[in-house]
Amino acid sequence: MSSLSIKSFVIIIMSFIIVTESLIFYKFFENSKENIRELLTNSVQTDILNLKNFMRKNLTQYEFNTIVSQIDTQLAINPIIQDIQILDSKKNLIYDSNPRYNLDHFMHQTCMPISKIKSTNIFQQKCYTFHVKSFHGIQEKHYTANVYLDTQYIHNLLFNQIKTVLWMFFISTFTFSILLWFASKTYIITPLKKLRQYAYYSENPPKNFLIKELESIRYSLSITFKRLKKEQEELYKLSTKDSLSGLYNRLSLMEKLDWLIANSKRDGSKFAIIFLDLDNFKNINDSKGHTFGDRVLLGISKILVQETRKNDIVSRFGGDEFVIILPEFKNENMIVEIAQRLKEKLSLGFKIDGEEYNITASMGIAIYPKDGDNAQALLKNADIAMYKSKELGKNKFQFFTNSINNAVQEKIKIQKMIQNALQNNHFQLFYQPKVDIQTNKVVACEALIRLIDPREGIIPPFKFISVAEDNLSIIPLGEWVIKEAVSQLKKWEKTPLHNIKISINLSAVQFQDTQLFEKIEKYTQEIEKNTLDIELTESVLMENFDAKLEIIKNIKNLGISLSLDDFGTGYSSLSYLKDIPFDTLKIDKAFIDNIYTKDDLTFVNMIVGIAKDLGLNVVAEGVETKEQLQLLKEIHCEQYQGYLCSKPVPPQEFEKLFSLDCV
Repeated sequence: MSSLSIKSFVIIIMSFIIVTESLIFYKFFENSKENIRELLTNSVQTDILNLKNFMRKNLTQYEFNTIVSQIDTQLAINPIIQDIQILDSKKNLIYDSNPRYNLDHFMHQTCMPISKIKSTNIFQQKCYTFHVKSFHGIQEKHYTANVYLDTQYIHNLLFNQIKTVLWMFFISTFTFSILLWFASKTYIITPLKKLRQYAYYSENPPKNFLIKELESIRYSLSITFKRLKKEQEELYKLSTKDSLSGLYNRLSLMEKLDWLIANSKRDGSKFAIIFLDLDNFKNINDSKGHTFGDRVLLGISKILVQETRKNDIVSRFGGDEFVIILPEFKNENMIVEIAQRLKEKLSLGFKIDGEEYNITASMGIAIYPKDGDNAQALLKNADIAMYKSKELGKNKFQFFTNSINNAVQEKIKIQKMIQNALQNNHFQLFYQPKVDIQTNKVVACEALIRLIDPREGIIPPFKFISVAEDNLSIIPLGEWVIKEAVSQLKKWEKTPLHNIKISINLSAVQFQDTQLFEKIEKYTQEIEKNTLDIELTESVLMENFDAKLEIIKNIKNLGISLSLDDFGTGYSSLSYLKDIPFDTLKIDKAFIDNIYTKDDLTFVNMIVGIAKDLGLNVVAEGVETKEQLQLLKEIHCEQYQGYLCSKPVPPQEFEKLFSLDCV
């Protein structure tokens, strides 16, 4: 929730009060208006009834013309009545008190009976009427009187009332606002500003305040700042060391690096830093708990201190990361000796609660000023070199080089391209035709992803798949591939390609997605399951095999076929064939590339023989020459399904392929 300034708060309160006061004055005005309406109604009713009685009384004794002057006199002293028109029984106008007004104008107005005056709005109703009956001798005469009110006069009365109310409202509101603002500014806003400045700078405490609560805050701040000043002096002594290991912490490390850089600029000396990260330390925390992990970090810290020189600076950078500064070295061989000694000593392991633990570390080395002219650059480049050590297999150390930096920058660039492509749909599936070896007809295809970057063009998968696996973006990317392949199958359902089967690849990283099977089940609900094939490589199956096997079998139970990709390139492919219900073996392209004569078919025949014994289909990858195709046709096996053409094409081009000779 966002906070408000005191000034804003006071303005809001004042606005609320003004609105409330406006509502009160509005209610007051409405009441005044109603009172005026009642007074005017009563007055008009009385005047008209008096006129009616006057006419009834006098018309009996006198002729109409003899009382006209008396009616004019009554009308002259009554400002509310604008005009009186009297009509005889034949509707002829026999009297008009104000003949300068247009008779037609009045004739179009509806006159309400005077008896209904209470139920009308006198501010809107302009005309009222009454009837008079008199006798002259035995002759009966009827008269109709239309009384027209002076609406301008009535509205002026109302306007004067509005003006009076508004003046009262503005004067009272303005006076109240000025007083409220002055009091707030003097006794609240200004003291709070002083308190804020005091709280920020902790200097020049303000004098006593009139308001008790503000004075209490001022006094509390004064006492607190005095106590904090003492505590800061004590905490600064502790702030330079890591609370767990006792080594220098990150703050101290940065201060010492800045000092060394300043010193090196003066005397031209060099120094190096080693960025050390423990390998697979997360597994220790996950399996043994963080308390045990802290004990391991403490043991590592002791080893680092023991195996470095007295003038070396050992610090814990954070988590399982350590930084060692080597302020004096004769040459790079000395750095190598120290790094090698640390590597060997850590590899020996140490005991905790009677159990021995072997911890390895990956190290990156950066040298000032060659690899960075400031602390941040040195740490960044040493970190880059450390990650290169991890890529090379861990438990290694690596010096920072421009080539490593370029590779890292390229990786970062690819990561951004992947994220942008996922957000803006810049990925596209190309389809590599799978051709029947006897008929040269397209019978299936393999979906291969391409990144279509607006600036770089088509990015092949070997450039971005490994990056996507490293940062786990392969999970949403793999999900997109499944949805896109299924969407393509649905488009082909009512075309000549309705029997085409699409193969998609699953990465080992995708199995980290706990919802992988549920997603596949969800996206394939509306297609024939036998039109989709999932390809797995041996690398997918090497870790957490049991957990992956359960997912793979569930996928198979959906009716989706399974293929073992790159068969023959691994060491344990045969064992996977025993445990996993594969439907197809794909002969790796490496075996096809080396086929020149019948004698070169030895390994291919062997794989086909295994597939025949196991009842599996066989697909050859990457047939590129007519000679290769002719030799493969000579293999007689019912399971030998066909070959993959080495030319993946976009979907619109693939749809044109009904007969294709890849070579």
